[in-house]
Amino acid sequence: MVNSRVLVTRYGGTEVLQITEEPLRKTRGNEVRIKVECSGVALADLMRREGFYPGSPQPPFTPGYDAVGIIDDCGEDVMQYAIGDRVAVFFNGVGGYASFMYAQEDEVIPVPDSVEPANAVSILLNYVTAYQMLHRFAKVSKGDRVLIHGASGGVGTALLELGRLAQLQMYGTASANKHPIVVSYGATAIDYRREDFVEVLAHQAPDGMNAVFDPIGGKNWDRSMQTLHRSGTFIGYGYTSVFEEGSATDWSVRWRTLTEAKTTETGNPVHLYSVTALKQEKPEWFLEDVRHLFSLLEKGELRPLISHRIPFREVAVAHELLAGTQTAGKIVLVHP
Repeated sequence: MVNSRVLVTRYGGTEVLQITEEPLRKTRGNEVRIKVECSGVALADLMRREGFYPGSPQPPFTPGYDAVGIIDDCGEDVMQYAIGDRVAVFFNGVGGYASFMYAQEDEVIPVPDSVEPANAVSILLNYVTAYQMLHRFAKVSKGDRVLIHGASGGVGTALLELGRLAQLQMYGTASANKHPIVVSYGATAIDYRREDFVEVLAHQAPDGMNAVFDPIGGKNWDRSMQTLHRSGTFIGYGYTSVFEEGSATDWSVRWRTLTEAKTTETGNPVHLYSVTALKQEKPEWFLEDVRHLFSLLEKGELRPLISHRIPFREVAVAHELLAGTQTAGKIVLVHP
């Protein structure tokens, strides 16, 4: 058997994505080998492919955060798992686009039997990010007003669904064609192309937002901060504006400056969230939150929005779809 992996051969567009094949090796020690069923696709994958993400690895590298699959080989010291077990694994943004992967026993998370693999893979990056921002950092309460930018995306729809469970008053920015999705979660949709969200919220929620979740960066961060309640919290968790303005250096400088300041100019709390950084700092939180979210998934309280299921070898199509404006929710690579 061989392992197929996606390689970013140089920084650039989808033409730099290539699939390479290599022989599989046996596991050893506490290792398990996982035959992947689904890999998640994220905007940060596109940023790393372009070389925009701060600290992007030098090509060639395999992108990807999250994967779910079946253990097909175990090292001699593995005690908790057996061949045939379905598990999830989360990487630091590199390694997920592969048909087989190796992980240490303590790096994998069991997936409940009743949970469909594409739904499970949606939990690892999107829902953990949304849950931790809402509950670990913003510490939202019933009735709180929140603004969600990119509300139709993978993390955006996770924020909407978890926000609905928390009984929040939600406002979400999205293009007009995606407003039905935003509204379906009980949120008020704002057309970011034709409306000024600062003005809309000044009229509809003059007391301001208890929390704002902004993955856009740049000038949007400054404008988002204008919508906060006097005690509201700003959470930045990305910098997608780098596709259109600025550079990875600008992103790093702004991120570092706000991290050190810890507040806006008006004194509101600021958190700059990175799921990978927090997982390294608080690994117990990651495991606890994944297990909690899997339990909600099992109970039918969460229904991740899967935009597209793309065959693994059509990874360039997945990237093109995510870079466009027609997708909503999570894009998943499906392995044969």
